[in-house]
Amino acid sequence: MIGFEVIINNREPVIITSNDVAYVIMNCNYSFGDNIHIGGIDTLSSLVWVDENLKIGDKVVIKVVETAKVSPAMKKNCDKDELRIKYEQLKVELQENGLI
Repeated sequence: MIGFEVIINNREPVIITSNDVAYVIMNCNYSFGDNIHIGGIDTLSSLVWVDENLKIGDKVVIKVVETAKVSPAMKKNCDKDELRIKYEQLKVELQENGLI
């Protein structure tokens, strides 16, 4: 299966793939900070391999690979109650920072 090998700052590579969607998103100059999110969607679950902040000088290498081995992911099901709780937490944070 085709996937991505992602190496952040010479750490152990993270190998990702999914039968549905696998992605790497890097935000820079974003209002909530610079970060990298490596995740995917597999049937009804969302997958997260990495979700962390980036700083100047960090090195990220992404290579397309053929792989049968995938790094363990933290699976999160699409739970409406969990999403509501996260929304309420983010809303408070945004209000405290005067962004809404």
